[in-house]
Amino acid sequence: MNKHQCKDYKEVSKIAADWFIQKVKKNPSSKIGIATGNSPLEMYRYIAKTGSQYTASLSLFQLDEWVGLSEQQHSCRSFIEKEVRIPWGISADSTHYFSPSLNLTDKIQAENAVASMQKKLDEKGPLDILILGMGKNGHLGFIEPSEKWPPNTCYVSELAASTQNHTMILSEQTPPTIGVTLGIKSILEAKEILFIVTGTGKTAAYTKWLTKEITPNLPASILWKHPKVTLVTDM
Repeated sequence: MNKHQCKDYKEVSKIAADWFIQKVKKNPSSKIGIATGNSPLEMYRYIAKTGSQYTASLSLFQLDEWVGLSEQQHSCRSFIEKEVRIPWGISADSTHYFSPSLNLTDKIQAENAVASMQKKLDEKGPLDILILGMGKNGHLGFIEPSEKWPPNTCYVSELAASTQNHTMILSEQTPPTIGVTLGIKSILEAKEILFIVTGTGKTAAYTKWLTKEITPNLPASILWKHPKVTLVTDM
């Protein structure tokens, strides 16, 4: 594992963006797995300002999505459109979401969405770069802590209570209880992973992660099985 220790979030964002830009300069048609949330946000904005001339030919694949939102603007899809696809100049045809509809509203739609995404990944994958953050409970995407590992492929996840309190959906009157997510298979098959660990409330999970014990109780621990992870952190 290649680690970049940073002094603060600003440096995390710059180091991660510079790393990413250097990679896509070498392979402008890379397939990218895109996480949402605060951890990669400023990195995405930095790339839009300094490296967008290298991003237009990329293909994007959504990491996860909420199911049952009342407000479309809270979705991961909306985040990707606003912060990544449009600023990076990537065509809609090169961006792969779990569903063609704006919001997934129920479990039936969610099951169809994960089957569709897994088919896309099987046909077009593996991902060249997968961008990941770590949740306060150690989750990756919506792969939540559990007593056993979930399905390897994309699946419908029961969201942990802490995930239902995520800042992306704080104004939702009824927080989603399920989400859709890439599975372990896509994570471990990605050629490279950019792992960004930053933000408050993550010290306990990160400390446990550093022990290198691979356990479904800390989904991020699966990254110790991947041969090419770049960690950027200010923890």
